[in-house]
Amino acid sequence: MLGFLGAGTLLAALVMGGFSTVLSFWAGWQQNAGMVQVGRRAFYAATAMILLAAAVLEWALLSHDFSLAYVTEHTDLSLPTALVAAGFYGGQEGSLLYWVLVLGILGSVSLVASASLGVRLAAYAAGVMATIVSFFLVVLVIVASPFDLLPVTPPDGLGLNPILRDGGMLIHPPVVLAGFASFAIPFSFAAAALIAGRTDQAWIAHTRRFALMAWSLQTAGLVLGMWWAYHVLGWGGYWGWDPVENVAFMPWLATTAYLHSSQVQEKRGRLRAWNFGLVILAFLLVIFGTFIVRSGVVPSVHTFAISEIGPWFLAFLCICIVVSTILLATRSQSLKSAAEPAATVSREGAFVLQNLLLIGVVAVVLWGTVLPLVSGMLGQQRVVGVSYYERAAGPLFLVLLAVMAAGPLLPWRRAAGRASVRALAWPAAAAAVVLVGLVVGGVRSIPALVALPLVAGVVATCFTQYARLGRGWSRLPGMLVRRRRRYGAYLAHLGLAVLVIGIAASHFWQQEKAVTLAPGQQVTVAGYTLTYAGSEVRQLADHTELVAPLRFGMSTLEPARATYAGLGGQSLTRVAISTTAVADVYVVLTGVDESGSASFRIFVNPLVTWIWAGGAIIILGVVAGNAGEREAQLAAVRRRVPALAR
Repeated sequence: MLGFLGAGTLLAALVMGGFSTVLSFWAGWQQNAGMVQVGRRAFYAATAMILLAAAVLEWALLSHDFSLAYVTEHTDLSLPTALVAAGFYGGQEGSLLYWVLVLGILGSVSLVASASLGVRLAAYAAGVMATIVSFFLVVLVIVASPFDLLPVTPPDGLGLNPILRDGGMLIHPPVVLAGFASFAIPFSFAAAALIAGRTDQAWIAHTRRFALMAWSLQTAGLVLGMWWAYHVLGWGGYWGWDPVENVAFMPWLATTAYLHSSQVQEKRGRLRAWNFGLVILAFLLVIFGTFIVRSGVVPSVHTFAISEIGPWFLAFLCICIVVSTILLATRSQSLKSAAEPAATVSREGAFVLQNLLLIGVVAVVLWGTVLPLVSGMLGQQRVVGVSYYERAAGPLFLVLLAVMAAGPLLPWRRAAGRASVRALAWPAAAAAVVLVGLVVGGVRSIPALVALPLVAGVVATCFTQYARLGRGWSRLPGMLVRRRRRYGAYLAHLGLAVLVIGIAASHFWQQEKAVTLAPGQQVTVAGYTLTYAGSEVRQLADHTELVAPLRFGMSTLEPARATYAGLGGQSLTRVAISTTAVADVYVVLTGVDESGSASFRIFVNPLVTWIWAGGAIIILGVVAGNAGEREAQLAAVRRRVPALAR
């Protein structure tokens, strides 16, 4: 019954989504306000059906209904309840349902207030969003239904992949998938504005929070993914430029560029075509990433197996590229700005340079990601390594840090010579002090001698701006409220600086040692001493663990190898980590021989916790800068838009 009910609700959602698509576009063409409302309600109905389908699937998982192939393939009776529930997005079909569920809910929220943007824009936004939802529903109904039934119901399921049996499964996948889904909302309103011929910034003001939400979710998803890889995969790192890491990173880069360039349009009325292009690019990169993950055409630890879904997403990506290109081309004349070009040395010029650098990084990462696919089609597959990204993208990131340090201190218009020099004095002094300190401390790595002083400049710039705010203490509360977007952004910049310090320290000064120890023997790495206490085997509910404890000061680290007999003998590493604000001691058990001697890989990773702290500060800055923001800006935009344009 659950299978039939779930399949029926998906089919009903598809019908309502298709109806909303057709009716919304027709209502926008006819400027029929009544039908626009009906189209929106059809979208809400489709979302309600998707929510019901999601509830049915979750109930099937929690009740261990192994008549459903999806439940059998991704859970078993021994799996903890929390991970059973997480099986909802643990597989191909369920994660697609989660994707469209998030889009339906957030899309409904965005459409509730869209009527104030005018009949045509609101109608076309609903139509574009309903089209995206309908595509996902077509895939779920025809190609990858989570409600397919097995001919014979087995007594137990196959279980979740051992590497996913971790607490990270409860937080990373849902956050990063929600981020992917959220990018569709700014895209829908941008496409609607182009279709309606509305090139003002009303769509930007309306979707600003959703763009920030998508960016924040993707930021959290990326950092959580780094944390999960760090404590699960057992290679001592957290970012390997894996294709799936790359396709999650690229939309974040494009949206970072958009969030900054949209300020130029709001302040100066320029970069309108560029902003449309960035929002469209971010969404296209999301669909491209979904194709890479779902098709399995590029090998990765994160991808699903090769399936029939890949060609559907490739076709959808091609259609989106063609339609987006046509829309931008047909509206190119109205997107031109009559204003003079921005001065090179100005805050606007810094925003433009920052955007070009970010898109340059996108191009570098995109090429490294698609090279195996393109070269394989030409007969000889080639794969780039970490060194490619460090050499190609590294210099661009360094210039970005310099722009972050200098840009916020420049005026919007052309900067005066002496005033600019005085404004940059504090970040320049901070960078010089850190550079001298590093050289005196014996650092000779050129990347470290460039990156860390630039980070110091970014930090100095942020504190300089806060110091300016604090000059008038009596006005401080009011200034914080009125300019919370600005100072929330500086807090996010500060968080990024903290994150970069953590990445730089753990990259440049990581120490590693591979050792084999007999019981009672010691090893010292970077001043940290560990003593091997002997191995033991522990039998747990669904697996066995070979544990090799190491005494470390007053505590004990317990690296292990876990083996799941019920999953065909699959085994994986259980990393042991001792964390402080200064460094992580990271231990991987690679094996135990018959004599009881154990082999370990021991890493000392400086300042890794700064990465996680920096990510948290970034999110805090976004929330603090935008929580409770009023709609005054949007109201002002509406007043400037002629009634006939609505």
